[in-house]
Amino acid sequence: MSVTLRAAMFGAFLSFGGTAVAAGDAGVPNVTVTAPRPPTAQELAGQAVPNFVRSHSTPSRVTGQLTRWRTPVCPWAKGLDDDMDNYVTARIRAIAAAVGAPHDDSPKCKANVLILFVLEPEKQAQSLLKSESASLGFHYPSEAKTFTVFNHPIQGWYVTSTRNWKGLELVDDPQAFGLFGQGKQELNGQPSGDPSSRLDNYLSSQVVSATIIADRNKITGMTIGSISDYIAVLTLTQARMSEGCSQLPSIMDLMSPGCPGDKSPDQVTAGDLAYLGALYSADLETPVAIERSNIEAVMLRAFAVRR
Repeated sequence: MSVTLRAAMFGAFLSFGGTAVAAGDAGVPNVTVTAPRPPTAQELAGQAVPNFVRSHSTPSRVTGQLTRWRTPVCPWAKGLDDDMDNYVTARIRAIAAAVGAPHDDSPKCKANVLILFVLEPEKQAQSLLKSESASLGFHYPSEAKTFTVFNHPIQGWYVTSTRNWKGLELVDDPQAFGLFGQGKQELNGQPSGDPSSRLDNYLSSQVVSATIIADRNKITGMTIGSISDYIAVLTLTQARMSEGCSQLPSIMDLMSPGCPGDKSPDQVTAGDLAYLGALYSADLETPVAIERSNIEAVMLRAFAVRR
């Protein structure tokens, strides 16, 4: 994937953790993932966990099921100071390791997560749509005008694929004719599942690559630790930014205009880690309602142990 990016330096300061550093300062902090505080009984009450799962899981447009990485995540960041770019990628790998998501720690791995810190994010997304349309994932030509609208400080686009019980896998593409494998044509460009089961689809949805774009104008003043955690969760699952403060806190509350800074988390939360751990251990060959229910059950068991 070829991307043209003018990587001008920040005019303002960012910070590692809570300590401000100027662009060019040496030293990358430790990226070990420590256990966040467990949620309170009030944070877990009622529909908190089901609501959390729904907000953190965007079903595939092809299968209607939840998606996750099957191939190892290899992030590459550009647009900040080199140390900060490296911190972002190291933090994504560390969180992936903590939740059991596949990741590649080799410095020579082939990047499949592109993270761009830019001053004109919508222009950058439109440029990618024009030159590398497939890199932004499943969309119809009629959606081109709205697909790259940038209305959050940090946004993600995902290329996904569908894999069936026979191991046949095809990138989700509305324009695909569906030729796959030994010249075999699959219905609607999608590998077929096993229609004999009502509980298992024998299909799964994978994330193949991701593009994360951050608006540098809107993240100035935030810590690089908070930004990295936000991007890590956005990379590992197609989570949505909260509209307010979530009952069960999430790092996705960080940039919510309805969640004041003194109430929003500044690092990945117990809810985020529990959800991701459940996502990457769940059976994702079932209907989405069953997938979400199983993830909710795993999260509740995990929290009950910590009480």
